[in-house]
Amino acid sequence: MRRSRGSRALCACLACLAFLAAAAWRAGAESLEVGRAEELARAKADEVMARNAALSAALSSVDAARARLLPKLAGAATGAYLFNPSGGLTIPAGSMGTLPLYYPGKGIVDVALPSNDLTVFEAAKPWYLKGSVDFSQPLFAWGKIRAAIDIAAQEAEVAQVQAKGAALDAARQANRAYYSALLSRNSAAILVELRDLAAQIAMDARSALNEGLSTREKMMSAEADLADIEAKLVEAKESERSSLEALALLTGIVSSSAELSSDFRDALPPFSESDLKSSATSSSTSFGEARAKLSQAKRKLDFERGSGPFKPDLSLFASFDAATEDASRMSSSFSWDLSVGITAKADFFDGGAERGRRREASSNVDAADAALRAALDGLRLEVRRAVDSGKRAEAALAASRAREAWAAEALKEAEASAADQMISRSELDGARIREASARLSTLGARYALEEAIADLERLGLQAPAAEPEKAPGASR
Repeated sequence: MRRSRGSRALCACLACLAFLAAAAWRAGAESLEVGRAEELARAKADEVMARNAALSAALSSVDAARARLLPKLAGAATGAYLFNPSGGLTIPAGSMGTLPLYYPGKGIVDVALPSNDLTVFEAAKPWYLKGSVDFSQPLFAWGKIRAAIDIAAQEAEVAQVQAKGAALDAARQANRAYYSALLSRNSAAILVELRDLAAQIAMDARSALNEGLSTREKMMSAEADLADIEAKLVEAKESERSSLEALALLTGIVSSSAELSSDFRDALPPFSESDLKSSATSSSTSFGEARAKLSQAKRKLDFERGSGPFKPDLSLFASFDAATEDASRMSSSFSWDLSVGITAKADFFDGGAERGRRREASSNVDAADAALRAALDGLRLEVRRAVDSGKRAEAALAASRAREAWAAEALKEAEASAADQMISRSELDGARIREASARLSTLGARYALEEAIADLERLGLQAPAAEPEKAPGASR
């Protein structure tokens, strides 16, 4: 059926609008390279921020432990008001009778007992004030304070290793999300080509069946192939959306505004496996944790050795106390005292508790040492496997490229034969499908190589200084 002029004009107008919309989207999209995505993930990923907060808390614990070496100065003050103070005890003058005494020149004189009011204790004042200032300074603690500081410092070292590992893991996840999105996007473009070819083949099979030139089984086979490609196309599009969403969570960039501008790498960077095994210890989270925990276990053993019976802790102390019961005459009614001395505190019998703790600490040192050796062996094996995967992926990519080149050459020959009417259209479509499938296979091999390189970089392989080449077909 021929289209009318108005219909053709409408289609042209819609195509123009689509082109302008695509151009506007590209102008507003943010170009995102994989290196930038990894950098943002190292700074903004939730796990990284949580580990950095834990590191800050661990460093504060070190400061708190170190403060035990410094003197302590504390004060206390008490003020009270008595609503019913005691009235005191006073013996009035003469209340105990009189005593006759002889005075020369006066004769016998009766003297009152007591002659004046006698205060046994004064009435309590309603106000009561008391204050004290205490000073203490550790002198000798058998190394326990220093050991506690070192234990806290090693806890901070563990937190630092975990924070660094979280940043490296976040960069690795950003790399995977980035190239997963790129793989899905480029795969979708090839799958669209395959879908169009499969749709043409299914249409031809249906026409052949209607004309009695083919069987229903062949038509259903062609439709099944078309349905498989449709399903893979949906899978690719949804995978791209999921990968972009993951990238947005890691980097903070809105997924819809990110234009992926980096391409897959085509070969392993030069490296030495022995050098990588040596450098991997600085980037391995498990090895770093095991090393810090071994040092911590040793210091805990030193701490326990500094404890126990007959090992007194010595400290200097000073205390100043002052009190008054008459707030109206504080300058004259204060009583004060100053005491200075040395305190010795020791346990003489603990039922063997300290000996048990010392044995436990010694066993923990042995366990931590074994864990460190296991982490080192596991790291070396991890490097070997990563190198193995990288070499295999590089070889697989070379093989896939060779198959792609062969399929491209076969397609050229098929197109030439079709032009001379030497082969049928179905045979030409088959060559086109093989060529597109070969390109799809090469794309998957490039992604596998990129994954292998990223695993090596997570283990300590230094990325090249230059950014990866920009993909000519990476933009939307």
